[in-house]
Amino acid sequence: MWCPQCQAPVRSDADFCTNCGAPLAGQAASARSGQATQQPPAQQPTQAPFPPQAQFPPQAQFPPQAQFPPQAQSPQQVPGGRPPQPFPRPDVQGQAPRAAVPFQFSLKRLGTTDLVIGGASIVVLISLFLPWYGYPGESTSGVSDHGYLGLSMLASLALIAYLTLRAGWDELPFRLPVARAPLLLVGTGVQLFFVVIAFLLKPVFSSWQFGAYLSLLAAAVACAVIAVPAVRSIRGAPR
Repeated sequence: MWCPQCQAPVRSDADFCTNCGAPLAGQAASARSGQATQQPPAQQPTQAPFPPQAQFPPQAQFPPQAQFPPQAQSPQQVPGGRPPQPFPRPDVQGQAPRAAVPFQFSLKRLGTTDLVIGGASIVVLISLFLPWYGYPGESTSGVSDHGYLGLSMLASLALIAYLTLRAGWDELPFRLPVARAPLLLVGTGVQLFFVVIAFLLKPVFSSWQFGAYLSLLAAAVACAVIAVPAVRSIRGAPR
């Protein structure tokens, strides 16, 4: 920097000239501003270039759709084919109905309890028509003196029919609402109940005959053979 008055070299930040004493405050400020304007702007950091886009693999090609064989034609559409067989219709529980099996009676399908109940029920059914009460010079059957013994007769017929069906099929072709053991227990209980009442309500001036004793014994045996195991199972069941 030079002094404007004596042209002597001076420092850029001096306030006056050391040679002639001229003030240099304005000149120093203008010189600084000029230097500031002449300085090049600071270089801004350049942004880093973006990395190249990731190269994704080509889309995986799915295998061609499976080709199913053409639907087989029904026998009605095929010339000379057999008529279509209907599919078994499912029952209420979603299971297919049981196949129809012909009835073949065999006592081997029945257990010992079934055989005893069936034989005793036949004896009860027959003994209801035998002499139950004896009067001087005559005798009467149990059904003739006590009409409610007809309920014992119906129970005997139901038990005999049920056991006959059990002997004809390994598995019944229809479903019963009651299981085997409860059904036998209720049937033999009804049979015994009315026989006992008729035995105890003996008409006046009469005596028991052979039919009353036989019916009571057979009904008791039929009921005991199923009731005793049922009572034992209930007592032995965990509580």
